[in-house]
Amino acid sequence: MKILITGAGGTIGGYVCRELAGAGHDLTGFSRDARMPPGVRYVQGDVTDFETVRSACTGHEAIVHLAAIPGPGRASPERLIAVNVAGIACVLEAAVRNGIPKVVFASSNAAFGFPFQRQPMLPRYLPVDEEHPSEPQDPYGLSKLLGEIACRSYSDAYGLSTISLRINNNWYLDREGAEIAVQSGWAKGMTVEQLWSGRYRRTVEDTSDDWPSPGPVSPRKNLWAVTDARDAAQAFRLAVENASIRNEVFNINGDDTCSTIETPLLIARYFSGVPLRAPMPGHGSLVSHRKATRLLGYQPRFTWREGDFASWLRDTQTSVAGTRT
Repeated sequence: MKILITGAGGTIGGYVCRELAGAGHDLTGFSRDARMPPGVRYVQGDVTDFETVRSACTGHEAIVHLAAIPGPGRASPERLIAVNVAGIACVLEAAVRNGIPKVVFASSNAAFGFPFQRQPMLPRYLPVDEEHPSEPQDPYGLSKLLGEIACRSYSDAYGLSTISLRINNNWYLDREGAEIAVQSGWAKGMTVEQLWSGRYRRTVEDTSDDWPSPGPVSPRKNLWAVTDARDAAQAFRLAVENASIRNEVFNINGDDTCSTIETPLLIARYFSGVPLRAPMPGHGSLVSHRKATRLLGYQPRFTWREGDFASWLRDTQTSVAGTRT
């Protein structure tokens, strides 16, 4: 399948490109950043420039839309909303005018409203699924929710197949992929060790809500959800290859939380009055991906508790403990 990927030069873009290329798809990367994985054609452009988007997607069979301002604090609220909403609008309209039948949209768990809440929010029930009310209080979450609504509108109006993937807290946990990820997007300029220490290790160890913006969300506000970027890439491939869905929104995340504390204890400590609709034993996620498993065949393959990051974390914790003694 010939696929155009907007934002292919961004932090998650390399993972998505490698997953799709590995499945035999023919890829064009549309981005302001020319850094593309091997074998991916490059078209430079701004996703808010409709004519450039329409020209770039000519002759393609699907569009994966990753390009966006990736969180609050990275632009003024009005610009963030303008760029993110205009971007998905340009992609959807270009798909219709070029007869492209499929758009896969990189949405976010921020559409629920929890990560960047300005006023205290509690889940209505746990685990949170796609039927849970979406009530974002911030421009980023709002822009993603508006993007999902736009996708549904275009599906209803034109029969376009649109799938929105609510990615829950992408982590770059394999060293090879992380080395590439830190060369672009919001992580550009970091080392892998800085990424793993300043974001992931802190998330695992720090239970406070005092996290700066822009930057990672406090684990509690994120419901301790985490997604290995390789699993997120799998979800994009499954969405592109699906031939039956007209319009759906899916939670995409791992099976476990990013906490060392078991989930029943987290719930008792922070969400004791919230109704439980399913058991969450051990470190089970408070966000359900059952719908994606059922309709897309999505199944997480990775956890931060094993692999390159886990080995690095154990080594650094051992080193610190040795220094203290």
